[in-house]
Amino acid sequence: MKWLLVAAAALVAVVAVNVFLLAYGADRHDPVGRLSPVTTLPVTQPAPGTQPAPGAPAHREREDD
Repeated sequence: MKWLLVAAAALVAVVAVNVFLLAYGADRHDPVGRLSPVTTLPVTQPAPGTQPAPGAPAHREREDD
């Protein structure tokens, strides 16, 4: 019978801590949910040598037989 009282007290303590944490987290007015994603990317030129020369045949990984 004593273990039942200990288990009940532990359950009440766990519920009380969860209610406290939920209340603590709900009181904050965090504006993160109202932000809109906006980004600006710098305009850069591709590195030299990354594109084939004009008129050069395209490189193929495997030739079809």
